[in-house]
Amino acid sequence: MDDDNGWDIPEPRPPVGSVVDLQAALDALDAAVEAVVEHGADTWARLNEYDRTHAAKRMEASRKKLSLADASFLTAHEDAMSDIPARRVRLISRIFNITRREAKVRLAAATRISGRPDPWAADPGAPGPDYMPYLADAVATGDADCTAVEKVDRQIRALPASVQAEITAAADEPCATLVRTQGPDSLDSLRNFLLDLAGAEETYTDKDHQRLRSFTVGRQGIDGMTPVRGLLTPEAAATLTRLMIDHASTGSLCDEGDEGSEDTRTPDQRRHDALLAAVNAGYGPDKPLSTGRGATTIVAVMGIDQLASGRGTALTDVGVHVPASTLVEDPGQITGCLQIQGFEGRTLFFGRTRRLGSLDQYLALVGEEGMSSAPGSDSPPAASHMHHIVGWSAGGRTDLDNFTFAAPPQHALVDDTQTDPDRWWTHVAPPESGRRVDWIPPQSTDPDRAPVHNDHPTVWRHPGVTRRRRFRDRDLNSEDPADSHTP
Repeated sequence: MDDDNGWDIPEPRPPVGSVVDLQAALDALDAAVEAVVEHGADTWARLNEYDRTHAAKRMEASRKKLSLADASFLTAHEDAMSDIPARRVRLISRIFNITRREAKVRLAAATRISGRPDPWAADPGAPGPDYMPYLADAVATGDADCTAVEKVDRQIRALPASVQAEITAAADEPCATLVRTQGPDSLDSLRNFLLDLAGAEETYTDKDHQRLRSFTVGRQGIDGMTPVRGLLTPEAAATLTRLMIDHASTGSLCDEGDEGSEDTRTPDQRRHDALLAAVNAGYGPDKPLSTGRGATTIVAVMGIDQLASGRGTALTDVGVHVPASTLVEDPGQITGCLQIQGFEGRTLFFGRTRRLGSLDQYLALVGEEGMSSAPGSDSPPAASHMHHIVGWSAGGRTDLDNFTFAAPPQHALVDDTQTDPDRWWTHVAPPESGRRVDWIPPQSTDPDRAPVHNDHPTVWRHPGVTRRRRFRDRDLNSEDPADSHTP
């Protein structure tokens, strides 16, 4: 129909669902919740461990699905809310009787999972530009809630406005996969992952980093302690993180006379002592520092295409991203080892010339794997153990293709003999899979013991893993397998 000015106005959409049915459903929800709450710990205790865990997961999935109902309410209530964000947050906080932080989370998530079309848009039947249908489906199946969705929303909106629409479309399915397979914590560090998905360049240059860098020693307090604050460049963060990994572990930098005694320091205290020891080693006589891995360098990994262009960021073995331009144009800014990956994810060069030994295997593995392969882990190589995929005691070779990185907590749960089905096992992955290792979960976790993997966002963007995945997909999609290995 047309209005008085001749504009074509879409016909109002017919109502979906029944108000009476909605009220009845809410009554049923109240009754169901009351019934579940009435079953106390004694009832839960009568379930065996597997059934009790499964029941708790069902309950949590139902709770997460209600995030879609929150989004529906917030979308419908749009006209009753102020255009000023702070006022919207206060209003929702009062309506739901929740904290303002939680209200902000629900408002942000609603923009991503509410698929209600805008009748005034160019295409009145299409959802809004912020809608992420795969994430919405993850909420609908109880695999994600509004907190997980808000993590994605916040990191997308922190990027330049010019790439947000492109990244929203590109990141939707991978982010939904991540939250399903790796859990919501995997969504905390998406920035470089999101930029890579859209093929966008790092928006902060080395000049920006140098301009923003700062370090301030504050005024001493009445307790004699002094606060510090500041911002570290990627190179400084990588170097300091390396220092902490090597020298801030339990028992590090303790006096020789203290051997065998318990290290009662907190992690923060150990990091303080490592920093003090490093400064003393550089400016005065003190106990010399010795490294934990046998190397005093930072290992940075990039693809051969990055070497040629000098663009993007390179991943280091301490989990910090350093601009490729810094390593290519001014390698003196960071004391390290630069490793180059070929088109198929194989190590071409890692800055060393002697035959592969234990340290060199570590360096090569950094480039080919990038971090712990244990499912759910975000441990960088420097903080991980080198694990024999086929156990050494079972005849596994001490060769590069039989190694993987494993975070210490997960490594301790692996049964190298593969005789206990209630512990983790590791198998060499099939060549066509594009992976190095299959992790086999305990029988109590998955009765079928289907192989699982670490799909943390850092792994997704790592040169070695990315190239193996790309060539795997190319092989699967190629009509002529003979042509699939041509770069």
